[in-house]
Amino acid sequence: MRTYSDEHLEYYADRFIRLWIARHGVNLAQYLINPAQFERLALEPEPLLPVQEAAVLRIWQRWDTGLAAISEQNSDSDDIEAQAGSWDWRDLIEQWRDEVAQSEREVCQLSQRNGAAFEPMRHHRHNRGMNRGTSNFVRKQARKGA
Repeated sequence: MRTYSDEHLEYYADRFIRLWIARHGVNLAQYLINPAQFERLALEPEPLLPVQEAAVLRIWQRWDTGLAAISEQNSDSDDIEAQAGSWDWRDLIEQWRDEVAQSEREVCQLSQRNGAAFEPMRHHRHNRGMNRGTSNFVRKQARKGA
């Protein structure tokens, strides 16, 4: 455990409070180990509020998934709030969770060894015995007594 002088501790504790670094999940002991690293966090924007996050997800959904064209065909207005009333991002997340659960069910049906899924091989190794008609002429001649 490191010890700090009173001046050092008071100076950096005041900076820790003034820069509001605790909002990033860092405690004072972690901050004192490397203040320069955590002071860069103070320059980053704060996390989004739930309403802002929902708006970001709606915008992302329209830009990235190609569903914007479908929602625009269904509604004549360009008002984002009117379009958001007919579509909920939670439904899309629920659909993704269902797809993940379905794929996990398919994997669970496979054979497992030590928890890892594997697919059993469907072919058999070539039996190189005498009764399979192999091309080992030396052994055949030895059997015939030639």
